Order: sequence, then C-alpha cells, then structure tokens
Amino acid sequence: MKDFGETLKRIRKQKDMTQEQLAEYLNISPQSVSKWETNLTLPDITMIPILANMFDVTTDMLLGVDIDAKEKRIDTIRKEASNYLSNKQYDEAEKLLRAGLKEYPNSHILMYSLVSALSSNESHYYRDFNDEEKKIIEKEGKIFPLGSKVLLEEGKIVREEVITLSERILAECTDDILRHLAIQHLCGTYASMGELEKAKSFAEKMPSKIFSRNNLITQTLMGTERYNHLQNEILTDILSALNYIDGLMYTTLDDGTEPYNSDELIELHHKIIDIINILTEKGSLGDFNYRLFEAHQNLTFLYAQKNDAAAALNHFKLAAKYAVLHDSILPVNDDSREEYTNLLFKGIKFPVITIARSYTMTEYLLEKSRRLDSVLPASELEEIRNELRKHTAIN
Repeated sequence: MKDFGETLKRIRKQKDMTQEQLAEYLNISPQSVSKWETNLTLPDITMIPILANMFDVTTDMLLGVDIDAKEKRIDTIRKEASNYLSNKQYDEAEKLLRAGLKEYPNSHILMYSLVSALSSNESHYYRDFNDEEKKIIEKEGKIFPLGSKVLLEEGKIVREEVITLSERILAECTDDILRHLAIQHLCGTYASMGELEKAKSFAEKMPSKIFSRNNLITQTLMGTERYNHLQNEILTDILSALNYIDGLMYTTLDDGTEPYNSDELIELHHKIIDIINILTEKGSLGDFNYRLFEAHQNLTFLYAQKNDAAAALNHFKLAAKYAVLHDSILPVNDDSREEYTNLLFKGIKFPVITIARSYTMTEYLLEKSRRLDSVLPASELEEIRNELRKHTAIN
C-alpha cells in the first residue's frame, strides 16, 4: 500500500474534493487525511470500502493493486490447474488452487476451479467394490450402471467444502455463469449426501428449458450461425436424451422393484443402438462412441446372465471396439478434432461433450471382463482382452 497516499490524492482531486470536505464526510480531522496522502499513516481497514464506494472505484484500485497483473496471475493458476486435471493429477491441481486462494482469497473463479477439482477427484468420494462385494454382486446377477462404486463416508468432508465454496460464490459473485455453475454443484452435492429437498431447492433456482440461454440465443441468430447453433443443440439434446434413457432403465422404484426385467432391458439397449445407427448413417460416430460402448457392454452381461454365450461374445467384441474408439478421441485439442460426416451433424467437431473420468473405457471393460470367465470361451475372451491391453496400462 506504499502508493495508497498518491492514489487517494489523485482520485480526490479528480472528484474536485478538498481534504477538508473528505474529512468532514468521514467525520475525521483534515490532518488524518493529510497523513494518509503523504503515507505517514494508513486508514483503518474498515475505511477502505467506504472510500472505494465514495469515489466509485474498486478497493484493488484504491490500494494500488495492478488489476491486469492480478487477472493474468489468476488466469495462469487456473490454466495450470486445468492442465493437471486433464492429466488426472488431481492432488497437484488442488494444491495449486488452494495456494492461489491464499494469494487471492476473494477470487470467485479460483473458488469455482477448486470446486470443480474437488468434484472431479473420485478418490474423495468412492472406492471400487472389494472382492467380497463383487462375489455378492455376481451371485445376485445384477447389472450396475457404468462405473458404479461404493460411496465413501469420508467424502462428506470434501462435499461440505464444495458446498461452502459454492454457497460463497452464490452469495458474493455477480457473474451469472459462475453462479449457475455453483448451483449445479450445490444441487449435485446435496443429492449425493441424500439431502434431496435441499438439492431440489437449488435445482428450482435455475430457469426451465424454455428460458435457457441456448434456447433464447436461437431467436437471435440468422443464416449459417443459426444453422450451426441448431446443429449443436440437436446433438447435445440427443446425447442428453440417451442419458435419460439410461437413467430410466436403472432407477429403483419406491417399492424397491426395478421398472424393467432383463428381456426389456435388452430390448431398450437395442433401441439405443438403433437410434444411434439412424443418426450416424455415414459412420462418423464421435460422441456416440461412448453410448455405443455402454449399450454393448450392458448387453454383454445381460446376455451372459441368460447363458447366451454367442450373443454375449458378439456384444463384448463390439463393446471393446467402441471403448477403443471412444478413448482414441480423448484428450484432444482443437487442431486434432475430427468432424462428423452424417447429415444432421456434418461439420461439427467432436467430442462435443468431454466425459471426465479417472479411468478409460478400455480399462473399465478389461477389469469388468473378469465376470465373463465362466461364460465365454477362454480363447476368444483372451483374444479380446489382449486387444484391450494394447490400449491400456492394465496387464
């Protein structure tokens, strides 16, 4: 704050105000103002926001903070943390962001970056099923959604930090995008803690689809820009619809039953595959690789439950194919992204939606394939596993 006095003097004169007038407004002596402007003393910290409001400047400007340098530094921290997250170095990202918040404790973008990092690190929240739990699952013949894990009680501390940071963003930040992202995390975090009413209260703070930004933007566009925007909207809506179908299939009803039996689940997964094949008639699959992988992966185990080895083997081969294709397009940069070639989405670069996970699909499928040892022919099963091993670190 060594330049505080000079800054205050300059701003005061710009407002055509004398030291006496400023002193009178603050109910202090003119001598106190003089000492501030000559850097002999500094005002009490509570005076800083009052002075900033009076002169219509930020506290950073009043204190002589280099705003450009500060924003560049925050942006550097955020980008470095993002690189760590891209490489699954979650602990390094968290450490960097915590240090950044010590340096800039009121930076809402760093707060959100830490929330995002904490939420991305699955080790805070989940563990894999142990061998005993896997035996029970196999005995019951259940099919779990992709990546199902055991929720850790210790993760409650991390979830509480996510809530604290998100609520602070919501209370202090004026950036609508950051506020909406904070609401998204609050909704998801409270839901994961079983506090469904709180989660619902935050979900209801968001506008309905009809008032969404993307929907309203459609009305403001013309020509090529409108065409490209509608393409992206159709693609993301279809991907969301497929997510909803998946959620529909594996929801447990109030009475503890499941809405679909195994034959109906098989039929629904085949419908998902049919929908994707219709939409991607020219073979450019992009973001749909993941959905095809998931559908064929689930069909593999559904047919295995029915002891239909031929069908299970066929879908396991296809699951492996789409797992490799999915993993091959992640991570990417703008220069290496491929484009869709089908009629609806031609020209759109993929992936449109990046799914952040702590494991690849090939890793996941290779691990899960152990459940097929007693169902599929050993030689053919091992052949597919060897192909998967070429694309993963698991041996």
